[in-house]
Amino acid sequence: MKHIFLIILLIIQVCFANDNYYYQNNNKVLLEPSISIARDSSSIDYYTNEKGIVLGVTDTLIVKFKYERNLNNYLNEFNLTLIKRLGNGLYLLKVENKNLTIDISNKLTQKVDIKYAHPNFIKNIIKR
Repeated sequence: MKHIFLIILLIIQVCFANDNYYYQNNNKVLLEPSISIARDSSSIDYYTNEKGIVLGVTDTLIVKFKYERNLNNYLNEFNLTLIKRLGNGLYLLKVENKNLTIDISNKLTQKVDIKYAHPNFIKNIIKR
């Protein structure tokens, strides 16, 4: 009975798996869902990266465009909302579905006219 439950659980995880990585400096950084964190807010999903750092993911992205003229195309293509212009070609964007934040940031990273895109991570400040 235990084996059947584990097999069913594994199948469910595979069926509903999202991208468990993001790009940092053109390198793939793996993420593991973190269930040890007390969920103080349902608007934040927590992950642990390869270095053991816990990252919170919400429904916002930071995107740096090479060519700003394509901004509206991507807003429409990925159903994004412009929250704020942070600098020259740098934008804070909102994803309609929080569960797609990492997936959309990875897809944007692969576009030739985007320098980088990543979730607007929430990190704990570590005092030294």
